[in-house]
Amino acid sequence: MIEGQEGFIWPMRNLGDQTIWALKVLKPAYCSERQVGVAAALLAYRNVPGFILSQRICLTRSFAAELLAQFPALEYALLMPWLPWKTWAGLMRSPEISVGYTRKHALRLALATAHSLVELERRGYAHTDIAGSNVMYMQDFAQIELLDLEGLYAPELHAPEKVSYGSPGYQHRRLGRAGQWSPYGDRFAGAILLTEMLTWWHPLIRGQTSPDASTLFTSEDFARLEGPRIQTVRDILWSLDSQGGLLKLFDQTWHAASLKACPDLQAWLLSLRQLAMYSPQTPSPATPVTNTSISMLPTTSLSLDV
Repeated sequence: MIEGQEGFIWPMRNLGDQTIWALKVLKPAYCSERQVGVAAALLAYRNVPGFILSQRICLTRSFAAELLAQFPALEYALLMPWLPWKTWAGLMRSPEISVGYTRKHALRLALATAHSLVELERRGYAHTDIAGSNVMYMQDFAQIELLDLEGLYAPELHAPEKVSYGSPGYQHRRLGRAGQWSPYGDRFAGAILLTEMLTWWHPLIRGQTSPDASTLFTSEDFARLEGPRIQTVRDILWSLDSQGGLLKLFDQTWHAASLKACPDLQAWLLSLRQLAMYSPQTPSPATPVTNTSISMLPTTSLSLDV
């Protein structure tokens, strides 16, 4: 069993074809009929890279009455594909993996991540809790998957009982009462995540970061705005893009007075695409890792995989 911010996840084995699926039982603040609307909103992303977890079934009384009569605590639980990948936060905590993370990997991973974030932004949606622990990456760094989509902001959805204020290391210093529950909710956290990915290949910034850290920045960094590590980040961004595009975006985000004042994520994607044009080994994001459709989610018996 894995405990996340929004719920508890168990691996479940489909007794029909022996495939592994994830059963996510939500914590009370997220466990409501709102998850039916989230699942419906995410249908538009079922074949978009980065959103395999949009392929989900929300267990409701209209869909699984017999199961819920026996196990009422599973109401609004989610059945989704199981992902055996590593998280970006896990990479940052691992010196062994980090030392093999290269400039080429950085550009590839940041480009794939920016593509997925822009897919949300262009519809007026936001994940609302972008963080290294909510991003998994493929071994070749050419594709990511976003986790914890249950707090999704969408204009057609009402706010959850507990709105997201983001994760430590990714929180804007001036969040209002709505937290990151807005169409601009991913701008700051997304930019910080991209900055981590773009700079972590450099041994200098790793050496200036606490060995047990899973984020590049702390709340103290966000409060004081300047310092040696922040300047190191700026220098590395300049080394990647001597035209200054990435550095300008970072500076604008870092000093922005609000989430809305941060550059949009499309601007990051455009800068990264320009860099990719001059780096032939930086591919476009991969096609979806699988073309699983909702109809392929298991409807046969499941067992706890222990």
